[in-house]
Amino acid sequence: MKKTLSIAALLCGLCTGLHAASMVTAWTGGAGPTEGNTYDVNNAGNWSNGVPNRNGNAGPDVIFADTGTINVSGSLVDTSDGGSITVTGNSTVTVGGSRWTGNVTVGTGSTLSLGQVDFKSSLITLDGTLNLNVCGIDPGGDGARLVFGIGGILNVDQKMWGAGSFSVSGLLATTSTDVAAGEFQFVTRTLINSGGFDGGDVSLGEFLAEDGSSLTKASAKMEGNAADHQGQYYIYKDGNTIKVQYVVGGAVPEPATATLSLLGLAALMMRRRRA
Repeated sequence: MKKTLSIAALLCGLCTGLHAASMVTAWTGGAGPTEGNTYDVNNAGNWSNGVPNRNGNAGPDVIFADTGTINVSGSLVDTSDGGSITVTGNSTVTVGGSRWTGNVTVGTGSTLSLGQVDFKSSLITLDGTLNLNVCGIDPGGDGARLVFGIGGILNVDQKMWGAGSFSVSGLLATTSTDVAAGEFQFVTRTLINSGGFDGGDVSLGEFLAEDGSSLTKASAKMEGNAADHQGQYYIYKDGNTIKVQYVVGGAVPEPATATLSLLGLAALMMRRRRA
């Protein structure tokens, strides 16, 4: 039986690594079951704690949970310097504008779409889909760390500017009930689709199995018998994409099996990065 790492301990490491935000406000406006539901970002009635705003040099924490499909018109405030945008609960959120951006979390089954984004010392945790028109790095910050959960993906229509200031790490689903028990197969997963990379190469970091156990980074693309490469992965740039190849083994359904949460993973990666 797989065991889950201590989430409380991991989150403690995460919390101590972030600045306190000036305010927390959650979306309370209309929830849309279909496309075409547009709401004004500057309408205080759409927020639990008023329109998101900065307090001094701290960005706000902005939360979209269980919203359905919504389009938010207007520009979201600068969330950098300790602030964040979080989308969860199978929500599909499109924001008309958002330039300077802090941390971003997109949960399983959710999608966040933004226009032009410049990240500043950002932790971007993706179990869902993040769509950007174009993105870059605020030179006054410490880059952007992309942490991918089992189903996370980043799509960028245009170039990723300052690509050398981005890093990727995450989780891989190394077992599946879709594969016969005792069998193994290679899987290739796309992490980033982009219009190109400018200003260096994305740093290709560490990936773990879904329960948080370590995997070994291969030195080249794996071939031959997949069973001979159990516990390995190979992450690489392929044109304008970043992909990862790994081995999936067959598993018998096991109700007690647990997966490391994405927030737990993000905290773990931050702790390893500081070590």
